Amino acid sequence: MIDLELYRIFKIVADEENLTKASEILKISQPAVTKHIRNLENELNVQLFKRSKYGMILNENGKKLYEQIREPIKTLQKAEEIFNSNRSIELGIHVNMPDRFYDKAILQFYESNKNSIINIHKLSAVEMFSKLEKQKIDIVFSKKYSDEIYNSKEIKFVKIGELHDVFIVNANSKYLNKKFSKQDLRNTTIYTLKKFSSAYQNLLKMLEYDTNDNINIENVNYTAMIELLKVRDIITVITQEYLEEKLDNKELSILDVGFSLPNAEFGVYYNINNNFNELHKLIEIFKDNSKL
Repeated sequence: MIDLELYRIFKIVADEENLTKASEILKISQPAVTKHIRNLENELNVQLFKRSKYGMILNENGKKLYEQIREPIKTLQKAEEIFNSNRSIELGIHVNMPDRFYDKAILQFYESNKNSIINIHKLSAVEMFSKLEKQKIDIVFSKKYSDEIYNSKEIKFVKIGELHDVFIVNANSKYLNKKFSKQDLRNTTIYTLKKFSSAYQNLLKMLEYDTNDNINIENVNYTAMIELLKVRDIITVITQEYLEEKLDNKELSILDVGFSLPNAEFGVYYNINNNFNELHKLIEIFKDNSKL
């Protein structure tokens, strides 16, 4: 499949003969420009530039390619200008995040950026970090995760606020009137999210598990926990703010275990190679709307 973006980047580097100037025009980092040029050279199986301290100069292969793509790229750029006066934003939202966490910020963004488009993608944690690294999306709104599952050199987290992970049971649970010690909880199977989640990591710390202990925690997704709470009397650890309606309707209850889990951070992740005005405006608006 032809990646037209690679050819557009190639043309700008050829025009500027300088990676720094090209990165400023493209609003992506210089290493990202270099990576895209190498990808195009690998795809075509030829070198396109003479690289020297004086800049990036087209070699014979590069000149031939430039002559072929110069006019088509100009035509495509004109078409883009007609239909997109502002760049669209590919926004990833963690699949568990309720709409009310972010819809006000998006509406505010549109008020001052009427020609921009935000395309929303509901994603799992693994999907959102994979797409961020590949620059398939620009930004993610999510709880904070362990940096073991993403490349922290390219993906940065901006804290916006905090959420509360709590022990949740169904409204008729036998556990509601029971007093718990940490040992009691260690002897009871607790259901929570995957191992790279803040809920799981904080639960391990608060129950003082050692590396050699048999950990009595089941890792399931959010949807599965909600379904299990309907049919079984279990203890779960879930973010309280995700369940406000169910708690208000007395479908579920918060279990008092005598201590609180540390708060969980939430905010936005973005790829540092994506650097354009609309993206930074959206981040600032998310910050301004941090009070839930």
